[in-house]
Amino acid sequence: MAEETKSTVESVQQDEYVPKLRSKKSKIDYSTYKFYNKKKSFRFLKFLHRCVANIFLRAYLKIVHRVKVIGKENALALRKSGAVIVSNHIHPLDIQMIATLVFGMRSVHWLTLQRNMDLSVAFFIRNSGGVPIPEDYEQKKRCMCEMNDLLRDGGLLHICPEGSLVSMCDDIRPFKDGAFRFSFQNAVPLLPVTLRFEEYNAKGKKYRHPHFIIDVAEPIYPDVPQDKIKEKALRVMRNRCNKLAPKRV
Repeated sequence: MAEETKSTVESVQQDEYVPKLRSKKSKIDYSTYKFYNKKKSFRFLKFLHRCVANIFLRAYLKIVHRVKVIGKENALALRKSGAVIVSNHIHPLDIQMIATLVFGMRSVHWLTLQRNMDLSVAFFIRNSGGVPIPEDYEQKKRCMCEMNDLLRDGGLLHICPEGSLVSMCDDIRPFKDGAFRFSFQNAVPLLPVTLRFEEYNAKGKKYRHPHFIIDVAEPIYPDVPQDKIKEKALRVMRNRCNKLAPKRV
């Protein structure tokens, strides 16, 4: 069991892109940190964040990036169930795009590196559902256990199984195992979400800001082995990614 936990912890660590934001060493004590915080005060802060995001971030994404959502009904089918969400990682706001435009006011937790909590926007990361993965191994184990509790309580956990962010990548890169282990071990469905983008209009003129399409596939249920869940998610997302779309010259 200890080996399984260690493997899960290592597989979900992400060498994420860290924006060039002012940072300083945070004073978080991870020995007492609540990764799955059920306090009413914190839940209220998250509720306020979602209210703001659903007004201002939604407007920004619709106006600037012209984001469209395909297959939203597949997410709505999981409104009474916990689920693991997986997506490709091609933009600093992609997790927030999905949380806001697909799940609306429903709370979404997502895993991030501990170092991201040193950024000047750490307050917003936490209130938007960001869960830091501690560098200390014992605290990592506790973090993973709390994420299991989240899923069993009917919560949503978003993981980018590619790990690192590669800006505007038009392919689906190899997946790590952590997201699929969470789905299988907690018997919750996995929801594959593919982000596609358009950089040119029909006349071949480049947009000032890329336009995005959020493509939500049907849930994959954990009634097959973990490696089969991973293979199916990878196949579904590769079939929907930009590399199969015609390129504009």
